[in-house]
Amino acid sequence: MTIAPLAPTDFPTPTVDAVLPAGWDSDQALVSRDLSDVSTRELRVLCNQLYRSLDMDFPPYGAQEDYAMVAEELEQREARARQRIEPAAPVSAPRETFRDNPLGSRFEFFHDGVMSGYVKYDLRAGHIWLLETVVTEPYRGRGLESVLIREALLNAHQRRLKAMPYCPHAQAFLTANPQFTTLIPAS
Repeated sequence: MTIAPLAPTDFPTPTVDAVLPAGWDSDQALVSRDLSDVSTRELRVLCNQLYRSLDMDFPPYGAQEDYAMVAEELEQREARARQRIEPAAPVSAPRETFRDNPLGSRFEFFHDGVMSGYVKYDLRAGHIWLLETVVTEPYRGRGLESVLIREALLNAHQRRLKAMPYCPHAQAFLTANPQFTTLIPAS
C-alpha cells in the first residue's frame, strides 16, 4: 500500500479582523494600542474573541500576548471600580455573639470576642430555669441584661423548652416587655 503525498493545502487561519472591534485597523498590533480609550464593554468582547482564537488549531501570531494585555487591562479597571465602591478604611461594626454553653449551663454573650455577660440556667424535664444574669463590669449599665434575657427566651422557644424566669432580671424584663410572657408557661 502506497501513501500518496499530501498536497499543500491552505490551512484556515483566523483573520485578525474578526478579533478586532469595529474601527480598528488589522495592520495595527494590539500590543502597541493604547486601551484606555476603549470602552470596558468592547474590551470584554475583544477578550472573549481573543480567547476563542487561542482555542483554534493555529491561533494568530501574537494573540496570546494580546489576550494577556486585554485581560490585564480589564483586571485593572475592575480593581479601580472596586476601589471606588468600597470605602478606603472600612469601619467594622462590633461583632456580637450569643451562644449556649451547655457544659457551663449558661447562655453567653460575647462582644468583639470578649464575654460580656451570661445567663446561668438549669435544664430539667423540658423546663429551663433562668437562675442568674451576670454582666461583667465594663458592660454594666448598657442594658445588656435585657438583651441576654431576650436571647435566652428566644433560644428556649426555638428549642421548645418551657422557660421559667427565676432570676430578678428575667422577671423585670417580662414586666417591661409583656409580649414575651407568651413564651412562659401558665402557672
